Amino acid sequence: MATYKGIKGFKVQTLAADPVATAAWASAPALNTGRQVGAGIGIATAAVAAAGADSPTGLTSNVEEYNGTAWSEETNMPTAITGFSACGILTAGLVFGGYNAPPSAGNRDETEEYDGTTWTGGGTMPRLFTEGGGCGTQTAALAICGNPGSTTTSEEYNGTTWASGGTVNNGRERNCGIGTQTAAMTCGDNVPTGPGAGWLAEEYNGTAWTNGNEMLTGRDASASPGGGTQTAGIVVAGSGNPGYSDKTELYDGTSFSVGTVMPAGRSEAYGTGTSPAANYLVTGGAPGYLTTTFIYNENSEPNTFLNEGQVWYNSTGGTLKFYNGTTVKTVTVS
Repeated sequence: MATYKGIKGFKVQTLAADPVATAAWASAPALNTGRQVGAGIGIATAAVAAAGADSPTGLTSNVEEYNGTAWSEETNMPTAITGFSACGILTAGLVFGGYNAPPSAGNRDETEEYDGTTWTGGGTMPRLFTEGGGCGTQTAALAICGNPGSTTTSEEYNGTTWASGGTVNNGRERNCGIGTQTAAMTCGDNVPTGPGAGWLAEEYNGTAWTNGNEMLTGRDASASPGGGTQTAGIVVAGSGNPGYSDKTELYDGTSFSVGTVMPAGRSEAYGTGTSPAANYLVTGGAPGYLTTTFIYNENSEPNTFLNEGQVWYNSTGGTLKFYNGTTVKTVTVS
C-alpha cells in the first residue's frame, strides 16, 4: 500500500519552530546603553555586553545580560575600559586587555573574570594588549596579535596565568578571533584597501599558526569575538575601507563563503563567540553608539529549506503544519 512518505518523501517531524526558507538576520531587543569598541561573552540566549565607549569622550563600566528576551542591567565592571577582548560564557566569562579612561589612560595587561554575578581579577598578561583577537573559554583563552604595533604575538590563559603561544605569521590588529585555544582562527586587519596579508585566515592548533585562504571582503573591527568554530565559523560586519561593512562570511576550515548581509553595516560590535555560527548574536558598535541587536538564524536540515509537501508538528504552538509550495498552512480539524 502506498504511504505518504513513499509518495512525497517526507516524514512528519516534531520541530520547536517552523522551518525557514533561508538563513536570515532577525532583530532582537535593544541594549539599554549604546556602546562600541568592545567584545561579547556567551551565546545568543545568554549573552553579556560589558564596558566599552559610550560617547566620544567617555567610557562605561556598565554591564548588561541578554536572556533571549530582554537586556538587563547587572553588576558593573570594576573599571570603565574599551578596546578589550573577551570570551567564555555568561557564568564563566573573561575580559582581557583594552585601555582605561583618563586620567589613567593607557593600554592594559589586566584580566577580569565574570561568574554571572561578580567580577574578580585574573592573571596579568605578559604584555599590554588592546584591539586584538580573542577566543576560547575562561580557563583556556587565547589572545591574538593586536596593539601596540600590529604584533605577531599570541598568548594562552589557563584560568590562572598567561603564557606565550605560537607566533602568528602576519602581524595584525583589530582582527577577529574564532574557536578554542587549540583550534582557533583569526582574520582581518587594519590595512589599506586591496588584498593583503591581513585578509588571510590563519588557523592555530595549540602550537603553530598556519596560513589559510583570504577573506572575500577584507576588513577590520568585525564583531568580536567571531562565532562558531575553526571549521564552522562566522565573521560579521567591520570597517569596510571605507564605511561600515554589512558583510557576513562563513568559514568552513578552508575557505570563506558569502552569508546573508546584516540589515545595517557596523563595526567594533559585540559578538557571542561560543554560539554556533548558525545562531550568532551581534549588538552595539559604530557608527555612533548603537543599541540595536541582531541574531543570525540558520537551521540545519531538514529545517534549512521549506519543501513543497513538507509536514511537521510545531511543538511550541501545538499545531500540525504543512507547506504547499507558496505558504505555510495550519491543519485544522473540524
